Amino acid sequence: MKKLENKKAEEKHEERKSGWKIAFIILLIVLLITFGYSILRYNVFKGVGIEHLPLYISNKALALAATIMIGLSFLLGPLCRFSKRIVPKLYLRKYIGLLGFGIAAIHGVISLLLFNPAYYQKFFAETGKLTLEGELSMLFGILAIFIFAAISITSIPSVESGLHPKQWKFIQRSGYLAYLLVLLHVLVMGFSGWFDASKWPGGMYPITLVAFSFIVFVLLIRVIVMIFPKKEN
Repeated sequence: MKKLENKKAEEKHEERKSGWKIAFIILLIVLLITFGYSILRYNVFKGVGIEHLPLYISNKALALAATIMIGLSFLLGPLCRFSKRIVPKLYLRKYIGLLGFGIAAIHGVISLLLFNPAYYQKFFAETGKLTLEGELSMLFGILAIFIFAAISITSIPSVESGLHPKQWKFIQRSGYLAYLLVLLHVLVMGFSGWFDASKWPGGMYPITLVAFSFIVFVLLIRVIVMIFPKKEN
């Protein structure tokens, strides 16, 4: 019995080690893409000074990266319906999702540092107070971060073991609500600039539109799986 327990512990350790390694590789690839896109759009084509790369431009890249990482963690389950090869990779959902939340948290902190009329003029009235657009965007973002934080906490083994399976499943699935809130966050934030392509630097899509489209795709896949559940043999 003890040998069996030790073997299971070793297998779990190897799974965690492999999971974090693969998730970090995926994160690195996603960050390379989002940073490359952000730098091209803002620094190269829009002419934003390189001095704004450390926070302002990086924050845009991190926001998109977090959206993609969290979306990928949601996609793994539904995609198993279309390819059995993905089934052995399901364990990666946890690690990809946690890294996505970590990046989202960093995005949240940087946004608080930069959130003023100098950077986000359209969200502030002449009085210096937030507009309705600004308040709604921040509200949706804060609520999403709060829910994702709860999900991340319940992913800790010691916390997970203390919850009833139904409770744990309910909290984990609330991630879709959080993701919907992210969709509303980027919708309110960028909607006004989505329909005038002449103002898109270098003809590149706004990052909020890219994030919105990716979220819609992820949620649409989830809805399809719910409508057409897998038939039991």
